[in-house]
Order: sequence, then C-alpha cells, then structure tokens
Amino acid sequence: MKSNRPYFEIANPEIPNILEDLPRDLSVLDVGCGSGVHGAELKRVHGHRVVGVDLSETSIAKAKSRLAEAYVADVTNPELYPFSGTQRFDVIVFSDILEHLYDPADVLTRHLQLLAPGGRILISLPNVAIWNVRLELLLGRFEYQDTGTLDRTHIRFFTRRTFRRFTQQAGLQVIKRRITPGILRPFVPLIKKVYGKAGAAGGDSSSIMDSPPYRFYLKWFYPIERAICRLWPSLLAFQFVVLAEPELSIAHQLQSVAHALSVPRSLSSERPERQLT
Repeated sequence: MKSNRPYFEIANPEIPNILEDLPRDLSVLDVGCGSGVHGAELKRVHGHRVVGVDLSETSIAKAKSRLAEAYVADVTNPELYPFSGTQRFDVIVFSDILEHLYDPADVLTRHLQLLAPGGRILISLPNVAIWNVRLELLLGRFEYQDTGTLDRTHIRFFTRRTFRRFTQQAGLQVIKRRITPGILRPFVPLIKKVYGKAGAAGGDSSSIMDSPPYRFYLKWFYPIERAICRLWPSLLAFQFVVLAEPELSIAHQLQSVAHALSVPRSLSSERPERQLT
C-alpha cells in the first residue's frame, strides 16, 4: 500500500566523510539508492560518478536527475542488473539497505563480482541498541515507526557486536569505522511530523536538509554530538558506518572469475589440445 505521508531525505554525513582519503572521480555503485541523495552528496563532495539501483520506480525517477545512471532493479539479483558484466566499481555502497533484506550476507557477497580490483565496500547500518530503544524496552515497549531505528520495513537488526561479526562472516576486512551520532537523531521522526503537518516542504523531500536549522546543527552541533557519542558508541551511535575490502583469498577468487569472464569464447574454446592435463 502506498503511504501518503511526506517523505523527507536526510543524507548521512559519514558516507562522504569515510571516503575522504580515497582519490576523487571514482566509479561508485549505490545499492538501494532511493532517490539518490547519497549519490548526489558523493558527486558534490568528491566528484564520484555514481550509478544507482533501487526497486522503487518513483525513487529512480528522481535519482536519474541526480546520478550518472539509475535503474529500477531488484538488489537481491545483482546478476540481472542492466550493466552486470560490463561495469565494475571502485566503491559499492550499502547505505541503510541491508537491514531491509532477509539474507543481507548473501546479497552483499553476490555484489562482490561487481567490485573492481582493489575496490572497497561501504556499509551503513542502524544501531538497534541505541539508548532510546533500550529505554523503550525497559518500559516494555517495542513499537515500529515510519522511520528511524525501528522503521517498520526493517527485517534484520544489528548491534555493534553483531555488525562486526557480520562483516567477518561476509569475508570483509574493515579498514575504517565511523559512527553517526544518536543523541538527537531519535527525535527526527517527531521533526518530520512537524514538517509534514506544517506543510513546510510543499512535498519537497529534501526540505529538512535544505533548512537553515539543519544546516546550523550540521555545522555547529553535529561535531560535538559525534565526539560525545564516540565515548560509548554501542549506546549512543545511531548508525555504524564501515569501509571494508574483501579478504585476500576472496579478492583473488574474484579476479580469477573476472579474468575468465573477460576471455572471448572463441579463444577459450580453440586449440583444446594445448590444455594442460
């Protein structure tokens, strides 16, 4: 069922921040890109060329105006992407998408075939053990919401410890970790309701990001809040963000597969008598 509630975008500042040490103008795949808000930030901040995929036709219609390419596609079947076999990416972004999937590890590992040699995986996941959810549980409540940690479309939930285990089991080596602060973030659903009732956006999904109060918060309060949350991330972080790369053995396997796929069939099939036995 389609919801009539206003949808407001808020880009995670740590998505471009965690890539700050990488070169500019990289090729990036945004898995579950939505309307392309994070891809637009990666283009603005780092000049990256971003390709997005998402199941929502409405979201992709808007993403096409923001990204280099955007396609309606099922992220659980990356083999069926229109560009599968023709494009490989320096960075593959999974920003707040894996928690919406029944088997996030399977989806992640199947995307590794689209990673260029030396490529990186960026993952952002919400922290279910954040302070406000713990408080609600102490009071005997666990209520789904329209947005936030307990978004009603979330299927899987992660803590700091289980996220670390998830990356290990997926065969990823984490290079860098960051957090999105969560002291004030749990109040965003309330802010969104106020914006929606006031009609402040006029239907524009980017209204909060473009508002002067949010810009003021991002410039002056966000760094302070983040510094405080780093003291106890398992309790105070709203999202965990990691940059990782496939472990060496997996990387070698991927390169072998990529090389095999790149060999023309006519060459691979001729002169069978020269094959090693």
